[in-house]
Amino acid sequence: MKRKKKFDSLCKSDIFSPMNKTALFLLSAVLVVTLGSSRRNYGTKEDLFRAMAQVESSGNPKAINKKENALGIYQIRPMYFFDSGVKGSHTQVYDPTVARKVCENYFMRYEPEAFKNNDIEVLARLHNGGPNWRKKNTDKYWNKIKKHL
Repeated sequence: MKRKKKFDSLCKSDIFSPMNKTALFLLSAVLVVTLGSSRRNYGTKEDLFRAMAQVESSGNPKAINKKENALGIYQIRPMYFFDSGVKGSHTQVYDPTVARKVCENYFMRYEPEAFKNNDIEVLARLHNGGPNWRKKNTDKYWNKIKKHL
């Protein structure tokens, strides 16, 4: 009972004036937005796709890696295409719009939280290492991506 009286008297004091209540509300909103966002903020998905294009193909949508049968601007392999669930042929990834859709579907399939939270580090590592990626094995690729962000 004593605590309730103390709380009530605090609420009536100047510390909770309309101006202070507004400031407190704004501060709490900023904290919610900051703490609720991804802990890794290297940029947007748009930034990631630009960086991936540079690292994978120097921005060339017609790029081919014959050794790995990787095609297009993001160097997508046939199994990656299949896993994405995009209908059609692997060679469609020569179209950058299709290639991006393939990557987005793949990201949403294997790392939906990272996609939702804009965790581009996880998405880049997934793109490079596949669904069972491990941090150590994708460090070199992630460092290349970071240079283009």
